[in-house]
Amino acid sequence: MLQLNLQLDQELAYLEAQLMASVPQIQKAIDRALKKTARWLETHSKRELGRELKLPIKVLTVRFQHTFYLKDSEKAVSVWFGLNPVQVRHIGKVRQNRRGTRVGKHQFDGAFSAAMKSEHLNVFRRKGRERLPIEVVRLPIEEQSNPIFERYYQRAQGRFTELLRQELNFALNHEGA
Repeated sequence: MLQLNLQLDQELAYLEAQLMASVPQIQKAIDRALKKTARWLETHSKRELGRELKLPIKVLTVRFQHTFYLKDSEKAVSVWFGLNPVQVRHIGKVRQNRRGTRVGKHQFDGAFSAAMKSEHLNVFRRKGRERLPIEVVRLPIEEQSNPIFERYYQRAQGRFTELLRQELNFALNHEGA
């Protein structure tokens, strides 16, 4: 009978020391992965929303906000998107035609444009058959936006996992070397 007694105290102590030293690097990797996931979510959802809604990206950019926060040792990224209707004067060049007003790639029948006191053009539509009252024309975006956000929300977890693996690999193999 052969009996081997291995003394691994030094090796285990070294391994523990290495793991404790890498805890701050792991925390940084998690932070970077969360922030990159938020940027990825914003970028890709803006692109698809722009194509779906036929809106310029700059109109959607002001509606996105993402914040990174630490709450009770829980890290999270919050991505917010405003779903209120967009004033059509922001989506492109205003052009009057026989049927109404064309703004960007959208046609609004029965609408008209008028210069405001601030000298910018706005697009209006009459509420009734009379001259007044009038209302500002807005483009609703909520109905078309929700399926896109749901789809990207489901993909975000997988993207976070992928980015976390990349960041951990970088933190443990390249930083501090």
